[in-house]
Amino acid sequence: MKQYNVGVIGATGMVGQRFVTLLENHPWFHLTAVAASARSAGKTYEEAVGSRWLMQTPMPENAKK
Repeated sequence: MKQYNVGVIGATGMVGQRFVTLLENHPWFHLTAVAASARSAGKTYEEAVGSRWLMQTPMPENAKK
């Protein structure tokens, strides 16, 4: 099945983090980009979120970089 490339805007906030977790093993969508505020520019997703990861599951590996 074809997967569509998608991105999450506001990915460092609580709702964005939830979307990132929902997309981790989704059969139709492949997470290819995350976007956040200017203070996150130039950082990996893992660096931008840091200790503010609010989900009960670990941060998906495919989103960290």
